[in-house]
Amino acid sequence: MLGLFFFALITFFLMAKLNEILGFRTGFHIKKENLYNPNENSIRETTISEMDKKISQIKEVYPAFDVDDFLKKSQKAFEIIFSAYSSGDVKTLKDLLSPRIFQAFSMAVEDRKKRRETLEGILVRFIRAEIIDIASTEEDIFATVRFETEQSNVLKSEDGSILEGNADFVELRTDVWSFSRKKSASDSRWYLYEIKSE
Repeated sequence: MLGLFFFALITFFLMAKLNEILGFRTGFHIKKENLYNPNENSIRETTISEMDKKISQIKEVYPAFDVDDFLKKSQKAFEIIFSAYSSGDVKTLKDLLSPRIFQAFSMAVEDRKKRRETLEGILVRFIRAEIIDIASTEEDIFATVRFETEQSNVLKSEDGSILEGNADFVELRTDVWSFSRKKSASDSRWYLYEIKSE
């Protein structure tokens, strides 16, 4: 009996380590190297005073920038991208993503289609969205947002059987997305430039 207990314990440990290495395919299952800028793949949060200073500097080069308006639009963009990725709507994704991120997303969608799998993603609600960094270069402006959301993601095979996820389970997720726009752009559109790690 004791031997059976130790065998079960070892099996559980090995399965946990395997899961840690391989991860899950539910939700945004995209190769991380295609989403991160190799030179900027970690987040350093700025303090409130630092953020106020950065926002003031951004307004000097982009006077139309408004924090509340940007956060509303970034949440809408998150919602559209989430829905488009789940349904495999590559055309919509192309209009909202930078070329590098679009390639990563479209490859993931194509891979899912080849396996004849479907992803049923539901964005239940936003818990919080906040700007945690903002910066500019000579040509571009970048704003990084942390999204806290409740989601339901279920991956199904061709015959409808569930491969991953649970339709009755709502997952609390934190995603950090960096948006960019050209200073010289005539419209107000921002593009998803990078998905960062916390």
